[in-house]
Amino acid sequence: MINFLLVIVEAIVSYLSLTLLSKKYKKEGIYIFAIIATILSCILNLKQISIMNVSVPIGFGITTAIIIALNILIQQNGKEETNNYLLIILISAIASYLFLHISGLINESEYNLLSNKSFDNIFTNNTRCYIALTISLLLSLYLDSKLYYIIKKIQNKIILSNIFSIIIVEFFENIIFVLLAYLFNYEALDLILCIIFRYIIKTTIGLIGTIPLYIANKNK
Repeated sequence: MINFLLVIVEAIVSYLSLTLLSKKYKKEGIYIFAIIATILSCILNLKQISIMNVSVPIGFGITTAIIIALNILIQQNGKEETNNYLLIILISAIASYLFLHISGLINESEYNLLSNKSFDNIFTNNTRCYIALTISLLLSLYLDSKLYYIIKKIQNKIILSNIFSIIIVEFFENIIFVLLAYLFNYEALDLILCIIFRYIIKTTIGLIGTIPLYIANKNK
């Protein structure tokens, strides 16, 4: 139960930060959030929790907020900003991985060896998870930009655009991530359950993200 509460807190902090930055600094604030959120998602992605005896990586709120941030950007500035946003995500993910990976390879001091070993084990043995996160995030953002813009162009309603884009995008994002990160490491049933659990949690958080999306675009 405590894990679910902490996931909710993570989502609240993510959306609150996104809302404040987008309202205060507009487009620049969204880009700042994207950089920080991408770096944090690379770290959070390395920790897993157990849901019904199935290991699921955390970072639900922060990665979903990255998608919501793109929706805000499109709503306010049009789909022309998508390529810049994707480039920022890619650069942030690569830079985050390189810094963390290199720091794990640097020889530790003779003091506090237990802490150093823990750090090294985290940041030198998870290249596959980094790649899975980066690829799934970029592909989902690209798909989201297309879907959100199409729905927005047809209906011009924030709520509908966000709901339908999130439902579809998160479905593909979870499949891509889980297969890239855990294929051949999990049993088939565990892979399916991981996809289902991640999809339910992230889709729920994404639908709640309609609130900061609406607030960020209200009276802009």
